[in-house]
Amino acid sequence: MQKGLRFWRLHTYFKILFALFFIYSCSDNGADSDTIVPDSEVVETETEEETETEEETETEEETETEEETETEEETNSDIPGQVLGLSTSDWKLNGFIGTGADAVYEDDLLKALGKSFDDYVDDNYFYALDGFTYFKCYRGLGGSKNSNNPRVELREMKDGETHYWDGDSGRHIMEWTVRVDQLPKSTSGTDGVLCFGQIHGPSDSQGFNDDGVDVDDTIRLQFRGKPNQEEGEVDLKISGYITEEQGGSISLSGYNLDTVYDFKLVMENGVITVFVNGEMVFERTLNTSGDTSYFKVGNYLQSVKEATYDAASFGLVGISALKVTHE
Repeated sequence: MQKGLRFWRLHTYFKILFALFFIYSCSDNGADSDTIVPDSEVVETETEEETETEEETETEEETETEEETETEEETNSDIPGQVLGLSTSDWKLNGFIGTGADAVYEDDLLKALGKSFDDYVDDNYFYALDGFTYFKCYRGLGGSKNSNNPRVELREMKDGETHYWDGDSGRHIMEWTVRVDQLPKSTSGTDGVLCFGQIHGPSDSQGFNDDGVDVDDTIRLQFRGKPNQEEGEVDLKISGYITEEQGGSISLSGYNLDTVYDFKLVMENGVITVFVNGEMVFERTLNTSGDTSYFKVGNYLQSVKEATYDAASFGLVGISALKVTHE
């Protein structure tokens, strides 16, 4: 009887152990639905993602570097004519050959030198720096046959030929970004003034306009300040026939040297307007015919006729953008 009881207890004990073992095994096998990824697969996935990210980053960096290089090549050319995109088809350069007091003025400098805007540089007069084309002109140098004031400037052309247009019809626009870094000293020694943009009209040598009036400079945009001034405040002086023969020159204060300005000079149906940084600062109707007009831009020294040459006294004008439109 006791042996049978012992056998029954042992049998029951083993059944309980077997049941517990079965339950424990099921729980270890993960009854929930989460997927467990082997460590090797995780490493491979992360490596692929890192590789793709590195490739994308390298591609973006290469693209940005290429874009930056292209921009630098466009804006940091060492050739001044290339900075402004100049062509002898559209512009003529007036300037000097030689250095010092013996420099000789040429009305078509590149033609005289056998050069083009793609290969002409002269650190004394016409050069590129920091994205600007600089026009440098010294006090005391000679001038053209029509003026004793020296200049290093561009004259508008068309298809390589002298160009004139009638400001009494259509719309004629010159836009340029400019900074004036230094003024010369006038012959009197009391001030310094230079012209950096203008509309030229018919002078004596070109004949009178349709109204029989000698216009010469229709309008000149100038900065006027102290002799040999290199920094600080200056006046924007608006001169030429449209003010001198129609009420006198106009001076607008609040301008500065070493400062970049966007200028826009427009002549439309006889009306001349001047815009600075998008704001109109001058408007007047020309009281005579506006035929045989053309644009000039650069560095034209004023009030230095018969002045003594001085290497330390010069005008310095930088231009970074230039566009002419006739509509």
